[in-house]
Amino acid sequence: MQNYKIDNLVSIQQNNQNLIDGLELIKPRQTSGSLAAYDGFEFEELLRFRKMFCHELEDTITGSESFPGEILTPINEQVDLPDDVFKCLITYYNEAYDDINVEFISMTDFIEQGLQNEVSNQYTIVQPKINQCGRIRVAAEIFGSVLAPRYKKNSHILAKFIQSNNLTELFPGQVQYYFEHKLRLPTGVKTHRLAYVRWYLPVDDDRTRFHCRIEEDYRSINIELWKNVEIYNLSRDSIIPIHNIYSRFVPANFIIGKKRANSKTYMAVIPINRQFHL
Repeated sequence: MQNYKIDNLVSIQQNNQNLIDGLELIKPRQTSGSLAAYDGFEFEELLRFRKMFCHELEDTITGSESFPGEILTPINEQVDLPDDVFKCLITYYNEAYDDINVEFISMTDFIEQGLQNEVSNQYTIVQPKINQCGRIRVAAEIFGSVLAPRYKKNSHILAKFIQSNNLTELFPGQVQYYFEHKLRLPTGVKTHRLAYVRWYLPVDDDRTRFHCRIEEDYRSINIELWKNVEIYNLSRDSIIPIHNIYSRFVPANFIIGKKRANSKTYMAVIPINRQFHL
């Protein structure tokens, strides 16, 4: 009887235009924007992610994190890394895989140090060949680089680094290019998707860095001032996994001082509030 009454009420309102218009508003729609990146996950996967994010899991999380996007064309295949960047890549692998008893080394150093007679599984030869590209896509966001002049304005990124005092800080940098590199591990060949970044130097005074703060509250503003041109020397930190990118930022010139002779120009780091690396 209840079902009959419901069917009767629905049939009476079939020609009600207000009801038809209202149902269109609550009709399920296809996900768009950055939220579309999660459409392919099942409920169990999303629940597990939430538990990991809220630290509700007791088991240790191991393994590697897959790149949550795609490398966009054009792609320059089989490009030789410059010697200085290649050395940084080898250092990066030795630190990233310090839990396995394998030393990563270049073919040149392997021969010059006379290691041909050493245990074969003690050393892994790192090849300088990469697949290079100028831009990537993460969800609905396009990240550019210096290699792609058209997307150079999207090349400024923020990434987190753990300092010597175990505090985590965000550093601004500019991506020079992205690349894929294959590494032969004891478990097989693995493809790494990395970014070559040049990092900006911080200013010497915290009062200048947080010049836009309200009174003495350093948490009142998220715009920071960094050195405008100076950058860190090339090092192991110049190579980072793509999924370690936290977000993009917009650089802008910021002048402190009223008189031209005493004024100084800094780079204002204005973050874009779309974070990808949690």
